Amino acid sequence: MYKFTTILISLLFVTSCASTSPQLNSGTPVNIYGVSSLSPKNGSWSVITSTGYQLALGTKLNDDSSGIINLSLYQIPEFASGEEFLSHVVKHRANSPDIGRFDLVENSEELVQLNGATCIKHKTISQDNSAKVGGNKTGVMLIEYLGYNCIHPFKKSIGVHTEYSLRHYKGKEYPELAQNAEEFFSDIQFKAF
Repeated sequence: MYKFTTILISLLFVTSCASTSPQLNSGTPVNIYGVSSLSPKNGSWSVITSTGYQLALGTKLNDDSSGIINLSLYQIPEFASGEEFLSHVVKHRANSPDIGRFDLVENSEELVQLNGATCIKHKTISQDNSAKVGGNKTGVMLIEYLGYNCIHPFKKSIGVHTEYSLRHYKGKEYPELAQNAEEFFSDIQFKAF
């Protein structure tokens, strides 16, 4: 019986540890194929998912607020100009399905350079009318997205999407969001692959 109890407790311990997301120290290198960056210098961030093509980090704030950073690769056609890429990104971002849950509050897109890559920088604020909060409850929250869609400078048929988002209640301000996001984006390095 003692052996059975010991094995059962060991299995429970291992199982509970396996589901815990790894916490990242500030400035820890994070990578996907052809792209690297450093984990944020603010807050306590955990790895939500990490594959060769996608990385997602998350952090819990107070009052049901949370932050997500996404870094992913996707296939794109090759573009003759930055303006053509801008048109492509604007069109595809506008094609998001309207499921009745989100209301667009603000959106902007502009053609920029980011660490040697041609990119479309975007800022979007949406109202989530059915955000999951505490238990099985829902509430109305805002989601602020700051991000870039880039043409990988070493492989023009690969797009790089990175986004830093924050979900919070209306009226709760996070003035440091833009600075924290830009610090993360400034650490992005594009590499040959």
